[in-house]
Amino acid sequence: MRFFEFTGDDANIDKFIMALRNHVGRAASKKAPSKLNWNALNKMTTSTGFEFSADYETFKSIYDTNPIVQTLVKNFNADGLELNVPGAEEPSDATAQTPVKSGETSQDAVDKMAASAAPQQLAAQA
Repeated sequence: MRFFEFTGDDANIDKFIMALRNHVGRAASKKAPSKLNWNALNKMTTSTGFEFSADYETFKSIYDTNPIVQTLVKNFNADGLELNVPGAEEPSDATAQTPVKSGETSQDAVDKMAASAAPQQLAAQA
């Protein structure tokens, strides 16, 4: 759907908002951030029953005119958009789960984890 078709139809705006809310809800249940490129956003909207040719300019026009979309979107750029997911862990939080001891490189930490997992994997295959 082109922008001039999109702006004249409040039902499509409502479908678009519902699709974004559903995606935010799924991501929130997993406590994961949600980033969509424009192609993924197009596929998501098509699966909900309407076509939306998403690109930066079209989305910016919708974002600027709709406060509900503004609350659902954390950030967007030429590559796509990031949804505002409550309770989502930031990527820096995920890397903090495996601390690296002082004097140890991250590669050393990975090597240790792999070495401790290898005997268990070999035992499971036997």
